[in-house]
Amino acid sequence: MAKKNIINFTLTNLANLPLPVKGSRPYYHDTQVNGLCLRINYTGFISFLVNRRVNGKPTKITLGSFPAMTISQARIEAQKTLGVIVSGVNPNKLKHVALNKRNITLSICIDDYIKKRGSNLRVNYVKDLKNTSNQYLDDWLKLPLSDITRDMITLRHHAMSYGLMGFASSPSRANTTMRHLRAFFRFAMGNYEDENNEPLFVHNPVEILSFNKSWNREKRRQGVVKNYDLKKWYEGVMELPLLSSNSKEVNSSEVVRDLLIFILFTGLRRDEALSLKWEDIDFNNNSLTIEDTKNHETHSLPLTSVLLEVLERRKRDKHNPVINPWNNPYIFQGTKANSHLTPPKKQIEKAREIIGFHFTLHDLRRTFITTAESLELPVYTLKKLINHKDTRDVTGGYIITDMERLREPMSQITDALWSQMQ
Repeated sequence: MAKKNIINFTLTNLANLPLPVKGSRPYYHDTQVNGLCLRINYTGFISFLVNRRVNGKPTKITLGSFPAMTISQARIEAQKTLGVIVSGVNPNKLKHVALNKRNITLSICIDDYIKKRGSNLRVNYVKDLKNTSNQYLDDWLKLPLSDITRDMITLRHHAMSYGLMGFASSPSRANTTMRHLRAFFRFAMGNYEDENNEPLFVHNPVEILSFNKSWNREKRRQGVVKNYDLKKWYEGVMELPLLSSNSKEVNSSEVVRDLLIFILFTGLRRDEALSLKWEDIDFNNNSLTIEDTKNHETHSLPLTSVLLEVLERRKRDKHNPVINPWNNPYIFQGTKANSHLTPPKKQIEKAREIIGFHFTLHDLRRTFITTAESLELPVYTLKKLINHKDTRDVTGGYIITDMERLREPMSQITDALWSQMQ
């Protein structure tokens, strides 16, 4: 058996090591840490390593090169590595896992998340994911997921909540951003594995917000158009196209007018109404059907006289070659071919000025829901009208509410709203 070269690792001793012949790399063992050794090649390049048996097999674990890694650092790392070996784990496998983890950045995880979930994600949700990440997590996108710590998450959430570190104060946006980040980590925990099919990520650092009860309390919005304001609201909306700023040239004011009325009398979500196509309307049965909804459930509603009047106005525009030269398939058409109206912020602001009070598109949906609830409609009818889905409600899954059974409730809601507008 060849005699071991055992020396005390010092700067002087390492500097005086003889250079071996080309192709030879002799080992030297440290006198202070049993298992720490170095090897040197003919150019004088020195690397530190641990030489030990792991589960009965001779194993070499490279620690680093000298002088980038100092002698004291090599001894500390060697002791850590020897501790891992004692537990029966091969540190080289841990290094391989760590290397894989280092390759998975937040940006890569987000892209993989969107690609893998694909059709299960709504377009607007994907946009929100990207906007949130680019605006509030942009300095983390190139970081490996494993570098994003619980302390970083706590600090960022706090800064966004209270307007620190250059962020605007927004408790709800802080919560939303961290919910998105939590979803990315959950995805990583379930989808990234090592060569042994073991998960690369076993902890979700965003859970620290739950452990510390740091999530911001968010007040549920309660805005509705009050009964005594419905007349003023309706008259103001009908005046929208008559504004001098809207009467000079072709614009979206008439489309927005009809959109607002349509949402109030159907309770549709904003994007459901905006993306409504003529093919979704059945004029023989006086009904509408939306396939792509927020909860992925098909939503059908009867059309009342008020809604049919709105559709008749939209139909005239559909066949007007000046307003709609592209035969646009969308009811609430946009300004380009095959496009629907985008969220009409400017026209809604004009409507608010005419009416004299603030309202949002979702306030109109809440007004529809509130009116329906005031009529004491059966709870399952109410859920069907607004397309709410409760996965915890087993009984609701057995109750089938068909179109004809919704006609009378829709008529009652329309009459209740319309009576306040006269």
